[in-house]
Amino acid sequence: MSTEWDERTEAPIVEAASFAEAPLPEAGERQLTRLTHPDDPRLTVETLLLRRDHPDLVVVLHGALVRKDTTLPRFEWLRTLRDRPENLLFVSDPSLAVDQAIPLAWYIGPQEHDVTARLADEVAALAGRLGTARTVFTGSSGGGYASLALAARTPASLAVSFSPQTRVSRYEHMPVKIFRTRLFPEHADMDSVEAAHRDRVDLTHRWAAGPDQPDAFVRLVHNSGDPGHLEDHVQPFLRAAGVDPDAADGPRFSLVFDDFAQGHSPPRPAQMRDQLDAALAWHDSVR
Repeated sequence: MSTEWDERTEAPIVEAASFAEAPLPEAGERQLTRLTHPDDPRLTVETLLLRRDHPDLVVVLHGALVRKDTTLPRFEWLRTLRDRPENLLFVSDPSLAVDQAIPLAWYIGPQEHDVTARLADEVAALAGRLGTARTVFTGSSGGGYASLALAARTPASLAVSFSPQTRVSRYEHMPVKIFRTRLFPEHADMDSVEAAHRDRVDLTHRWAAGPDQPDAFVRLVHNSGDPGHLEDHVQPFLRAAGVDPDAADGPRFSLVFDDFAQGHSPPRPAQMRDQLDAALAWHDSVR
């Protein structure tokens, strides 16, 4: 065990190439684990594990950051969720370390390094070592996108996605432009990025109905005060998945609404906790 200590998270620091070989904390303890990258130290994945004696693993992803006000790693929702009974894994997007200008990268990574794929493998390794019965991915906005992307790579998992983006190119112009120019610099526009990496940047394609649709569950919790994201992201995602957005309460996809605030706003802490509980209960009823 490392003797280094992280004051911000009040946790010991461990470095390892993978969760397959990293030491893990005892139940009731926490640990900041840096999953190193062999070729590029900027792509080290920083995680915070709060270990419990529980069969569920909840993986928590963050959304966009105001970079001048934020110190990486970012473990969003830590104060909100830290008292929950499940194993909790908070993950900071390593894509942001590539360039200080990037406010949001959806855990996609640069064109030569698929962060989503790597992270899905790491979560699977950790889940196996914890004896996990259910893996849950959750986050809001850009973190909601990442929860859907990771669930697509994790059979039988559950994504609890709060007001997510579902196609990068449909998001706001400036963050998308920064994402493309810093992480996919060989591409002149998002059409070119989509043509080469569509599974990574377009979840309406990744979750499209058909034989290759992921074998996982989706609970979309949308802010009723955010009609723009409903029209641009949530409804197209459900239609592509073969689900009627006006009656999305089926065996694998569910859409519910809650009033977070006007505009594209995250849930309040109590809403985050209550909606996560409701999603787990829904999942229990349909799986």
